[in-house]
Amino acid sequence: MNFLFRNLHIAVFAILLLATVLATSPLFAQDASEGANLVNEYRCYACHDMDKALIGPPYQAIAARHAGQKEVMEKVLATKIILGGGGNWGMVPMVPNEHVPEQDALIIARWILALTPSR
Repeated sequence: MNFLFRNLHIAVFAILLLATVLATSPLFAQDASEGANLVNEYRCYACHDMDKALIGPPYQAIAARHAGQKEVMEKVLATKIILGGGGNWGMVPMVPNEHVPEQDALIIARWILALTPSR
């Protein structure tokens, strides 16, 4: 204990490192099933499938397209879920889903972006 008081900067660094590790560990990660549950709850599967195109693009294709920019696209996708959009995947526009709360849209967007594209 005396070591920590004499080397306060090391103790602070160790605490910050531990907090970072814990915050990013799977134990504290949001349950991935929550995104899948919300997709079912809001009936997103009426237009989207996991790996084949329906009315809209498959979730895995969306994840693949935005794999390199997940942080940026999270808010963009959440906004598209709520307000709709068009022109990114062909002629059929995405209809607005204004009944989806922003927090749920963000969870769905994170879930989509976390998917591993099929090969």
